[in-house]
Amino acid sequence: MPNGWLGFGVPAPIHVPIPPELASKIALLAYLGVSQAELKKIWYHREKMYQSFDVAKKSGKPRLINAPDPRLKFLQRQLAELLDKLYPVRRPVHGYVLGKSVKSNAASHLKQRFILNLDIKDFFGSITERRVSGILHVIGVPSDAAETVARICCYSGHLPQGGPASPVLSNMICFRLDRTLLRLAKDAKCIYTRYADDISLSSLRPLAPLFDGTLPPTGQIAPELLSAELQAAFANNGFALNSEKIHYADKHSRRVVTGLKVNDGLNVDRRFVRNVRAALYAVEKDAAAAQVRYAADFGGKADISSHIKGKIAWLGNVKGLADPVYRALALRFNTAFPKQAIKVQPTRLERLDRSVWVIEHHLNDMDKYSQGSVFFLMGVGLVTAAHCVAGVKEATVHHPSRPSNKFTVSVTHYSKHRDLAILTHAIPATDFYEMSKSATAAVTGDPIVAIGYPDFSPADKVNFRDGTVSSTTVKSLIKLLEVNFRHVRRSGDRP
Repeated sequence: MPNGWLGFGVPAPIHVPIPPELASKIALLAYLGVSQAELKKIWYHREKMYQSFDVAKKSGKPRLINAPDPRLKFLQRQLAELLDKLYPVRRPVHGYVLGKSVKSNAASHLKQRFILNLDIKDFFGSITERRVSGILHVIGVPSDAAETVARICCYSGHLPQGGPASPVLSNMICFRLDRTLLRLAKDAKCIYTRYADDISLSSLRPLAPLFDGTLPPTGQIAPELLSAELQAAFANNGFALNSEKIHYADKHSRRVVTGLKVNDGLNVDRRFVRNVRAALYAVEKDAAAAQVRYAADFGGKADISSHIKGKIAWLGNVKGLADPVYRALALRFNTAFPKQAIKVQPTRLERLDRSVWVIEHHLNDMDKYSQGSVFFLMGVGLVTAAHCVAGVKEATVHHPSRPSNKFTVSVTHYSKHRDLAILTHAIPATDFYEMSKSATAAVTGDPIVAIGYPDFSPADKVNFRDGTVSSTTVKSLIKLLEVNFRHVRRSGDRP
């Protein structure tokens, strides 16, 4: 086989420096602390060094996990650390990469209007022991060391799903597939990402170049409808597409990437939240019975509390610790399982964001319509500028993240001279955070930040306007501050 090529007629990955621990079989065994006798044992008895079990997938179908025993797992982890040095991470790859996740993968396609999702059939099973040793040999690892790595890391002739070294080895095998798909995406003017066996391509325009002929209808589609180049990208790299998991979505349909909705902002599916609520309700009703049903449904040894806690933690990771849905579920969990309490403290930016809302009135009369900012102040209540509610007794408030979830508020205290108004409300405590009052009086030269939604439009983020107190003064026996403002920052900037 010519140098620089490895099966399927495609070039091998770029060459990278080989760690000294992989310079020879002898060096590798010394690094691992494995004798020839132990290696021989692994050689002939590795099939017995794994525990196989099924894990239920979202579809309900079982996913087979092959987990190595403690000694083999330790060796594979040591190898994974070495192999990480050999794998130059490509930008579209989000699976098994430090600092990336399902969330970062989905965020790459945020607000794209057309999305094609593909799935590789039997991903780990397609990566044979021969392919593993071959890819290592081609990039410069001596054949005896490459074969040793493959033997230690493979099970029943392929990469096991559950082995610590399988993720990085699978990414190494996919290096050429990523390069091919990245080129096709560039030609089609779309975004490409891969998370393990989940592949997504998206664009603001229809993805016509990725199909054979006209655009297909939205929903599940047959692999034959894909362009010949796209089909060949997988076949030429030793993979097959899962015909049951090819899905096309357009601007009029629900767009999902690796389980997260990306139509507007990142969000989990509604069914995910409903399932968590149902599980919590079952625990609140009869915890023992809920545990029995959980064990029967999933066959796992973990407690139902760990199952629910993991799902709520994932929700908080996606939506943020200040999200009211996350907070409500976390507080219910903490009541049911006080010894396993979930963190509900948001970041400073999340707290500020959920403390400031939008206030509107005369929504159906554009001649009288007015809007402004309102904030929750600890020990006081809901506060806004008096001019935002001039001439009205009631108004409507909402947080921009949930514009359809509106609340009616009443004006209870109004001061035109101070330009302040205090409002009463019945907003659930889990929906907002409160700002705290300053412990010291402001003086000239103090830095100050104004927060709000000036000239609010849907999808706007909260503004931060930096400034300083230029002077303090008294008018009509009322203490006032004069402030100089500089630039405006959005909520994504550092406050």
